[in-house]
Amino acid sequence: MTNESYHPISCALHEAYQYAVMRRSLLDLCWRDEDNREHRTRALPVDVLTHGKAEFLELELRDGTRQRIRLDQLLKVIVVQGGECLLG
Repeated sequence: MTNESYHPISCALHEAYQYAVMRRSLLDLCWRDEDNREHRTRALPVDVLTHGKAEFLELELRDGTRQRIRLDQLLKVIVVQGGECLLG
């Protein structure tokens, strides 16, 4: 999946991710990778950023490593504390 095939998300959803970063909200996430495999993880969002023509959510995983997921690959995002569903 290249950045050229990126499908922009809504401004409201983009703001919700930025707000989760500011609040340091632990998230349960589900997404598809470039090989169309589904993944799930629990992680702390640390940044929403743009690279090329695509937008990404940068996460800090439990082991301290960081991972970037393209925003249009996210299938479901839930705030752990409070259960607010941001997507899905």
